[in-house]
Amino acid sequence: MCKLQSGFAYIAKGFSVCILGFFIAACSWKSDKELTNPKNPDGIYDPMMNGGSANAQAENVFTPQEQEPQNLITSNVKLLYINTAPFKFYDYGRLNTYKSGLVKLELFKYAQTIGSIRIKAGRMCVLTECSYKWPISKKFFGKVSYGDLFEDILFGRDIFGGKGKQVGPNGVSVQRFQQSGEMIYYERKPGHTLFKNMSTGVTIGVDDYTPLSPDNGVQNTLKLPQ
Repeated sequence: MCKLQSGFAYIAKGFSVCILGFFIAACSWKSDKELTNPKNPDGIYDPMMNGGSANAQAENVFTPQEQEPQNLITSNVKLLYINTAPFKFYDYGRLNTYKSGLVKLELFKYAQTIGSIRIKAGRMCVLTECSYKWPISKKFFGKVSYGDLFEDILFGRDIFGGKGKQVGPNGVSVQRFQQSGEMIYYERKPGHTLFKNMSTGVTIGVDDYTPLSPDNGVQNTLKLPQ
């Protein structure tokens, strides 16, 4: 569990941050604990809810083989801000997609891998907790949620069927609407996505990673609506 620290901004300055992109790129699949240890260090195997059937318990949802380099489709480094009741995170992540349909968000803290969020075939793993998408989404977002909400935000898709969507002349897409008595704000533009439940404070921010030069300070700043 990663809590937002008030001093995080200072980490983004100086030599250590200038080489952060290098460290992230250098962390290869070969050093991924989830691939080298077959005993479920980070949710590769799906613990079934409510017991499940014998076949379901034996099902291998996420496999090391599908995460090998030749199966990788896209890989992008993101600056993430996740503020939910069960999980808080503010740092860099690597968003990978694979031929099998697996979506893997690898999480870093101080340029070290701390685990990942995986999504595939109706299942979702957040660090060591695995379940079907809907229960985890409800834990993340509360009553105003659905199974694919987190994934839709990650990839900057419309949410809730595009409800309340408006596109400004500058190309910024905003969905602002009320759902089940709660106010939702969702903003998208190239390189930036922000979801905020204005009633509960649940927030997901995703920004493209831009390498910093020594003299330009912090470029990636997540601005939350007032």
